[in-house]
Amino acid sequence: MNSMTTVCVDTNIWVYALTRPTSGDPSRHERAQQAIQATESVLITPQIINELGFVLRRKQGWQDAELRPFIEQLQSDCRLHIPSAQWHLLALDLRNAHRLAYWDSLIVAAAIEAGCDTLLSEDMHDGHTLPGIRILNPLV
Repeated sequence: MNSMTTVCVDTNIWVYALTRPTSGDPSRHERAQQAIQATESVLITPQIINELGFVLRRKQGWQDAELRPFIEQLQSDCRLHIPSAQWHLLALDLRNAHRLAYWDSLIVAAAIEAGCDTLLSEDMHDGHTLPGIRILNPLV
C-alpha cells in the first residue's frame, strides 16, 4: 500500500507559482511555489491542464512551442487523474450540497475520486472540509 499523500493543486495556485504578479501581493508567487514543492505527490486533471494552458497563453503570452514541453513535464512530474464517467454526477451532488461554483465542483469531485484528502485552492474557503477532502489556501 502506498502511504504517500497526494494533494490536488488547483489551477489558480499553479498560475501564482508560475508567474510573477505585476500587481498585488508579490509573496503569493513564492508561497504557491513552496506549497507545490512541499507536496510529495501532486495530482492534476485534464481540467487543470486545460485551464492552466488557457491562462498561460492568453494572459502570459505563452506560445504552443513553450506550452507543449511544459505540459509534458507536468504530466511526467505529477499524478494525472482522468475522471470517471460518474465524475460529473459527483460534481453535481457536491455543487448542490455545498453551494460550490461549477468549475470548482468539478475539480473537487476529481480530487475526491482520485483519493486526495487535500485540495490547494485560492477559490474556496481555507480550511473548509467537504466529505472526503479538505480545502487549504496556501496563499493566506
